[in-house]
Amino acid sequence: MSMQRILSLCLIALAVISASGYSVISARGSSSLASCTPDFTLSVSRMSGTVERGSSTGFGISIASVCKLVDSIGWGVAITSPVPKVTCDSKNVCTSNGPSIHQSTYTVVLTSTHTSGSGTFTVSASSDTLLTTYTLTVSARDVTHCCLSHSLNITVTVDDFTVTANPTKVTVSAGQNANSAITVTGLNGFTGTIYYSDNMPSPGVPPLGCSLQPSQPTLTSTTTSVTSILSCGGAKGTYTVTVSGSPYSGLPVRTATITITVT
Repeated sequence: MSMQRILSLCLIALAVISASGYSVISARGSSSLASCTPDFTLSVSRMSGTVERGSSTGFGISIASVCKLVDSIGWGVAITSPVPKVTCDSKNVCTSNGPSIHQSTYTVVLTSTHTSGSGTFTVSASSDTLLTTYTLTVSARDVTHCCLSHSLNITVTVDDFTVTANPTKVTVSAGQNANSAITVTGLNGFTGTIYYSDNMPSPGVPPLGCSLQPSQPTLTSTTTSVTSILSCGGAKGTYTVTVSGSPYSGLPVRTATITITVT
């Protein structure tokens, strides 16, 4: 058999092997076959997020079969850095200065017909949650067999804002306007528009009329504090005006209270 004929047969054999789904790895004239290994992938809807004290933010996870893996995959979320500090009182009631995590499910079942699954979890911050950026580790492991596991890290920043009034008590004569500066200040990098609401009557409506400008201040990475002017006037009497501010989501809500006396 001629050398050319031998080379032709070798090329045909390589083509058949490649078409069958195997890969050919050449190493100094030799070849080896690499088959598909059953596994799974883990992904998260986003790798970072922010949450204000008194509110929550949500994430989604997805688990998908690789090479026809059939298994039950358990998954979970844990705070890995910084580690929250837990304190307990005399009645053994314990609190943490870290965010809390709630999962909608804990297992994704992969079958021959159901090759992927998903779940969600929420991260919530209380008024006592430390203002910092947390690293959360999302982990997944096969439950039925051993020992497939995957994990990835995401970050969640806990921020906040304050709403204050200065002065908080104003006294004016009838016919004059009582003014107070309403200031919103971002904490730990808070950004976004604050929407004010209040218990104030419309301007010109007795017994007290008020206006607040600007009514929708926006905080950015460079503008961390914005002052609006509350101006009220009306008939004689003492009034309590409460200004509430919240982001677009509606939570959290921060308030400032001003007492106005018209003599």
